[in-house]
Amino acid sequence: MSLVPDGTPLVLLNAFPVDRSQWDPLLEALPGIPGDIITFDVPGIGDMPLPDEEPSLELIADAAVLAMREVTGHDKAVWVGCSMGGYIAMAVAERHPGAVAGLGLLGTKAEADTEEAREARLALAESVEGAEGHPDPRGAAEGLIGTTGEAREALVAAIESNIARHGGDGIAWGQRAMAARPDRTEVLAALDVPAVVAVGEHDAIAGEEAARAMAAALGVEPVVLPGVGHLSAFEAPGAVAPLVAGLLDGAEG
Repeated sequence: MSLVPDGTPLVLLNAFPVDRSQWDPLLEALPGIPGDIITFDVPGIGDMPLPDEEPSLELIADAAVLAMREVTGHDKAVWVGCSMGGYIAMAVAERHPGAVAGLGLLGTKAEADTEEAREARLALAESVEGAEGHPDPRGAAEGLIGTTGEAREALVAAIESNIARHGGDGIAWGQRAMAARPDRTEVLAALDVPAVVAVGEHDAIAGEEAARAMAAALGVEPVVLPGVGHLSAFEAPGAVAPLVAGLLDGAEG
């Protein structure tokens, strides 16, 4: 975390099921910014223990706002979320709009799961509960990375290793939390803050249609990042860093 408290804080919210180290390449690529940068893991992932409460993105959103305000002394932050992190950022925007100085949505979607997708999440949650970890970290990593060519294997291996670090109970908790989320398109339409929507060209999980819908609700143009998949900030930090820096500049203004 930065120790310079002068600018608008930046909160980076992880994809699932990877921990906050997914942001390391982006942090290295970001230019010097004047405010705090906060990254933290979601329940059951990385260093974050599971809570006693039922799985809920709203629980994470409330805790994130409280932590941001306590740590930085600021009321507002720029919230940038990838995948599940985007779902959390949108929950923050719904429940704490006064805490949002800007919003960045990477490889995510505002609509709720389809019934089929919800059932698949709940089935996976049931299958991994009490298990040591994800049943197929390699397969999960393959689906998150869109980069091809010589660079692909190192990226997939890094995400495979990340996913394999997390226990089954944490994965189950996160899947249940995501399965319960509502459609938040109207939340985006009600926002009046600087916003960025970006999606990888090869993102098979969120996709361009979802990005276009969110961008339309926010009144911005979606950015399609060539050659990458779901974890765009991890795969192409040099392309995402200017988007985040511009978002911070807009929030400062």
